[in-house]
Amino acid sequence: MMLRETKVVALTVFHTFLLAICAANGNQTCRPSSCGDIKKISNPFRLKGDPSGCGDPDYELVCENNRTVVNLEHGKYYVADINYVNYTIRVVDPGVEKGNCFSAPLYSLTREIFRSDKRAYFLNPHEATNTTVLMNCEQPISDGNYIPITPCNRSNVTSSSSQAYVYALVGGGDSLLVNDIKYSCTISRTIITQFLKPGNLSRSDLQEILLQGLDISFLPFRCKSECHMKGPYCDLDWTKNTVKWYSFGYRFSEYLESLRDRSTFSSNDVRERYNYYYHYETALYLGWIIRYIGKSFKSQ
Repeated sequence: MMLRETKVVALTVFHTFLLAICAANGNQTCRPSSCGDIKKISNPFRLKGDPSGCGDPDYELVCENNRTVVNLEHGKYYVADINYVNYTIRVVDPGVEKGNCFSAPLYSLTREIFRSDKRAYFLNPHEATNTTVLMNCEQPISDGNYIPITPCNRSNVTSSSSQAYVYALVGGGDSLLVNDIKYSCTISRTIITQFLKPGNLSRSDLQEILLQGLDISFLPFRCKSECHMKGPYCDLDWTKNTVKWYSFGYRFSEYLESLRDRSTFSSNDVRERYNYYYHYETALYLGWIIRYIGKSFKSQ
């Protein structure tokens, strides 16, 4: 029992030390940057050229021709808005412009791009989105679901002179089925769209939606950056645009609860497992604190 009490005291000391480091890091003052229509670029974002230590390098933006640009893995996008309350940044494909003809997006933008745990940006799974495809077809299609397109630059959407007809098809939900695509057509772009309801859509409707852009989330940054005393376990709560931090020993407590429900374990077995996981969680937590301290000193 004395050894366990000593460990609790040691953890408390580490907590206090970590709290002091967090307070010191929070004292650094970084003035917001601006570029074009984006008047406030602040943590976690930084504008290229900002002082080191301001913002996160994974969220670096660039000012090009007085427009704020974010570099996603497959291309550069204009930033139309940053919402620090909802933790969203709205991106617009640079190929989309206002006009009497349809300016096609330069890039495909699919959900797979945002599904890696190592991404800086994610799609909120509770936000309604559609999948829109641009396609080139050999023959005209008499189907009200297919939106005829007159592209401003045909070379941007087709590479074959035999496929002279360009259409857009908007699907509800996550994706379009292969059967939804007519056999004489090939897909040139696949794009995630928001604010768009399938059915009775015109070219101008689609272009207006593309001009509005797509909201992507930087909420996971909070799990990466916030200095909490509650422990290293963090889950995203997409419904409330916040994060949940689990206290030290939370997962261990869950495991103990599961053991109590298993009559096959003897009391000695439970005690042995308790001792094993107690030491394991203690080592894991101390390791997390040491790693955080190391990162904090490196960033100063």
